[in-house]
Amino acid sequence: MATEDKEKEKKAALIVLPIGLGAFLLWWFRKRVDPNKAILYGLVTDAETDAAIADIDVNCDGHTGKTNTEGRYVITNIPPGTYSVTFTDPYGRYQSAVV
Repeated sequence: MATEDKEKEKKAALIVLPIGLGAFLLWWFRKRVDPNKAILYGLVTDAETDAAIADIDVNCDGHTGKTNTEGRYVITNIPPGTYSVTFTDPYGRYQSAVV
């Protein structure tokens, strides 16, 4: 019986840990983002294959980010305004694009 109880505790701990970690990260992220500023986020993919592209530099008029291994990027604390966003491949695999 004691072994079964320990196994149940382990399973419960594994479920609580991700929820607790997620709640902490949400709290931490909200503390660091100014509510009067914008967040730019997106996904960069190959136009022909739709494959995600990692390591693309993203520049929103001086506010910078980089795509992760899944092709996703996030740039925070952007003041209100109109911007150009430039996507550049530092390895030269793709042409730069401005939107």
